[in-house]
Amino acid sequence: MAFISEKEMVEAIKESKYIKELTANSSSIIKEEVKGFFGIPDIVVVKNDTEKQISYAYEAKLKNWKRAIVQAFRYKAFTNISYVILDHDHVSPALLQRERFVKSNIGLMSIDDSGEVYYHYRPYYEPPYSPQTALKFNEMASNEFAS
Repeated sequence: MAFISEKEMVEAIKESKYIKELTANSSSIIKEEVKGFFGIPDIVVVKNDTEKQISYAYEAKLKNWKRAIVQAFRYKAFTNISYVILDHDHVSPALLQRERFVKSNIGLMSIDDSGEVYYHYRPYYEPPYSPQTALKFNEMASNEFAS
């Protein structure tokens, strides 16, 4: 059964085994709808490992993968890894365009209403494409870690 709203889907993502494993064994922050940057990702995760800080942005959509990939690309201005997460019941059209995710280095995942996450493309780490925006984002994250 599909999700009723994106908000319901975002809550399932935050509670998923995927997010729990991602944030285990490191100092991490998880924020929703971070404003003030190039776009507003649904979820941002910043992992502060001993070696480096890694930032992830997630754009959740019930179906509209085309809009989601454009938004997720914007988040690469200030994060290292960006994902589109779709309702698993509606991921098929995006899977037919998987190559677009690969070329853009935008991750593609889906989640079902039981919280199971499916990986369709895992992007590689890369520096943000806007050093100024990334600096502003990293300052925000540093303030969160200091709190």
